[in-house]
Amino acid sequence: MKLEFKTDRLPFNFIALGYMLSVIGIWRIIAADWIGVLFLLISFFLIFFKSGITIDTDKKLLRKYNGIFFIKKGEWENINQLTGLQIVKSKETQTMSVLSISRTETNDTFKLYLNMPDRNISIMKGSKNDMLNKANKIASSLHAKYSLTTE
Repeated sequence: MKLEFKTDRLPFNFIALGYMLSVIGIWRIIAADWIGVLFLLISFFLIFFKSGITIDTDKKLLRKYNGIFFIKKGEWENINQLTGLQIVKSKETQTMSVLSISRTETNDTFKLYLNMPDRNISIMKGSKNDMLNKANKIASSLHAKYSLTTE
């Protein structure tokens, strides 16, 4: 059985740029010339780019991928020696600056790790309930246990 989770997309400003480029591309195709096709191709990439993970529970393999539409690019990793899953609470700080105005935002995030004997593999991050649900689903499929660690 394969479990598939989407983990990330491009930031909102790139997605908004993609929608603007698609409108410009359609307008250029209708009104002006065929250069609008280039704008449409760039806009499709910006709008539909995604990243995620695929876990093959039968073969005990993990793949982190980047993709667009049905095309997914990533390498498979062997997770046969999985010892468990761990959810770690951490603080994430984001600074945003425009001209001389800056703002810093600190949020609590929860990161899900696959514990191996020699290393930990970070697979996704999100809210507490979301990570607990996903960890429960992954742990039951891989016949492993998970724990929640808060600092």
